[in-house]
Amino acid sequence: MLQDHILSYLILESDFQDEDGRKMILLPYLIQHLAFNLGPPDRVYDVTNKEYVASDSITGPHENVCERCIYTGMKNLVVNLKPGSWFKLFRIPAINFTNKSADLSAVVGCRMLELGEQIRSSNNGEQQVAILEAFLIRQLLSERKHPADLSDAIRLIYATDGNITIRQLESGVYLTKRTLERNFLEQTGLHLKTFCRIVRFRRTIEYIEKEKKFHWCLLASRFGYSDQTHFINEFRHFAGCLPHEYPGTRSSLEQALGI
Repeated sequence: MLQDHILSYLILESDFQDEDGRKMILLPYLIQHLAFNLGPPDRVYDVTNKEYVASDSITGPHENVCERCIYTGMKNLVVNLKPGSWFKLFRIPAINFTNKSADLSAVVGCRMLELGEQIRSSNNGEQQVAILEAFLIRQLLSERKHPADLSDAIRLIYATDGNITIRQLESGVYLTKRTLERNFLEQTGLHLKTFCRIVRFRRTIEYIEKEKKFHWCLLASRFGYSDQTHFINEFRHFAGCLPHEYPGTRSSLEQALGI
């Protein structure tokens, strides 16, 4: 029942002893994730927004580079949600969490506080995931309203590496431009055009990391940028650096999160 909504479950734990913590960069990403603290409090600091991430939180998506400081002892159960799935599960607009995180109990209510306590009452990872899954299935079944389904539109965007026009989407999924734009913002937390741009950027850096040896001048045409200047401007906008300055690999936090 959850396979259309869940990308992965992770238990994420810091394995270093640095007292000052380690700062890590997260590039713009499309998913949202729920995190339930299994260790000491205040182990993740949001450098960008200058606040500690709540013990049990909902985060993302991010349309800008963000920075986290991870401290020793951090341990979280994380569930990565597919774009649009948070809204389908909770009917709370995803735009509320774009470029930031929020305390789940403050957003959803005391049942999330109870869920966090149930998860922490177990020391078994599989059991913790089972508790979370059972809650999400009940949540999915309790929502009787059916918003416009963006699944086909999102699949088309991924299939074209983000290089698709709104007109093509309209004819491909039989939804109007107005419906697409309104529902993308509400359900994914991003404007439709921004969503497509981030997909294209993500596809570009995946290629860079995989291929290692390539010609920079060919990347623009390969990934649908209008010209080299367009490619450089987009890359700098999303990565915070010029293409040739990109280190060629994502931060260990980003790789661990699988985003």
